[in-house]
Amino acid sequence: MSSAINSKQIQFDLVTLGIEQSPSEVHGTLCGVLCAKSDINLYEWLSLTLLDKTTETEIAQSINNRDLLLEAIGTSFKEFFVSTVMSLSDSNLNFHPLLVDDESILHRLQAIAQWSQGFLMGLSLGGIKHFSTYSDEVSEFIEAMTSLSNADEYDLAENDSDEEAIIEFTEFIRVGVLLINEEINPIRQPIQIMDS
Repeated sequence: MSSAINSKQIQFDLVTLGIEQSPSEVHGTLCGVLCAKSDINLYEWLSLTLLDKTTETEIAQSINNRDLLLEAIGTSFKEFFVSTVMSLSDSNLNFHPLLVDDESILHRLQAIAQWSQGFLMGLSLGGIKHFSTYSDEVSEFIEAMTSLSNADEYDLAENDSDEEAIIEFTEFIRVGVLLINEEINPIRQPIQIMDS
């Protein structure tokens, strides 16, 4: 997880906006959208994933300047977006899914499930509905992510194997997202933060 992402601030902003998603789910959705849409910018991501159409229409009618919307939401979403973009394109493979790491095993499993659900939703929102044109590894990863989206329903052994499973799930997600991002975007164009 990037140190530039302040998950507590993101949680606060989500609650302030009345959005019932966890920072893990929002990060998963953002990563899915970034993998699927190489030309997305900050405002498009916010409109696509965090603002429903009714709210977006109301905002468009009352606020003509998009900068006012971003200012109202705060700089934390911009930092969240930029940090995620940079980690996905980092040549040192320093991408990490945003998951809780100081909670109980159950909470950590819930975060993995939420992140996985968000990632699959992000791919769909970004326009990828089918994976038949991609490699078998990508298809297998998507199937595994579908299973991980129900990780919070797994039976816990209540011993060290639970901790090992969390570590393995997290690393599997990390490597799989890098794989799918590279396959969908082999030569990624730099993502614009804002339209000019």
